Amino acid sequence: MVDVIYGRGFTDLAREMPFYLSIFKKMIAYRLFKSKAPMYASVDVNNICNLHCTHCYWWLNRKEGENDLSAEDWRRIIREKINKHRLFVVTLVGGEPTLRPDVIQTFCEEMPNRVCVVTNATFPLKRFDNLYFYWVSMDGTEKIHDTIRGPGSYAKTKKNVLDYAAGPARRGKPAYKDIWLTMTINSQNYHTVEDLAEEWRGKVNKIGFQFHTPFAKGDPLFMPFGEKRSEVVDRIIALREKYPDYVINSVKQVSLMKGNWGGVGTTPVDCPSWAILSLDHMGRTKMPCCIGSADSKAQKPLCEECGLGCYSILVAQGITGN
Repeated sequence: MVDVIYGRGFTDLAREMPFYLSIFKKMIAYRLFKSKAPMYASVDVNNICNLHCTHCYWWLNRKEGENDLSAEDWRRIIREKINKHRLFVVTLVGGEPTLRPDVIQTFCEEMPNRVCVVTNATFPLKRFDNLYFYWVSMDGTEKIHDTIRGPGSYAKTKKNVLDYAAGPARRGKPAYKDIWLTMTINSQNYHTVEDLAEEWRGKVNKIGFQFHTPFAKGDPLFMPFGEKRSEVVDRIIALREKYPDYVINSVKQVSLMKGNWGGVGTTPVDCPSWAILSLDHMGRTKMPCCIGSADSKAQKPLCEECGLGCYSILVAQGITGN
């Protein structure tokens, strides 16, 4: 099957035309009437993770003692909050979502070929017939990645990704097409951008980059706006120009990362946080965005130092918070 756009072929595009029409109508309604209806969804599948990454926002607001929802609970939420509003793609995060394969399976049944799973891939990756793709988090080359995610985590992830990629084709595509890498750039790993991209080229389908978003001023992992950060962005642009079918960041989108495109303090301004319905592990709406919390008293991300790729892509397409 030929990939036309974002890993989708002609058959996919024809089958999903109602969803594209829905997004188009919402974009027109936004531009003409400033109507703000969500187009995509992000869901925290569970309240547990096997790693404790130094840069992870999720641990900042995690609460002990809250149970996860059942797969059937999620089926109801999908039908009432996601499919009812024709949300195109859902990104499953956590915690670590692969610890709940029953929930992933339910999403794949209810939203065939529209489910992305963000994972550390330290557990073997299960093959789901109706999965869109796995977003595998890689935070630099092995030494740096292990500094951030824990000793031995890189080797586990690499083995599981390569084992999956060596498996049989799915939906007419080689298995490696199911694997996309995502790197969150911070002050510890920025120098490994090219090395990571080169190491995995030809082994996975695509790679995307975003920047660490702090929750407090002075976060040592944050890369301040300025010459060094702009240089990293220019290096990503060079990679995009060299490998346009591999690096998914558009020049316009990643260029936004050179400065503040998101908001003031912890308040979204230009960021279209409204465009992604974000739910936590109990099905509650997270604010102000997918790395926020349903608890109004929880720590909030600094919108004015945001580095999230999912929202900057929308801004690059003319969808903003205004």
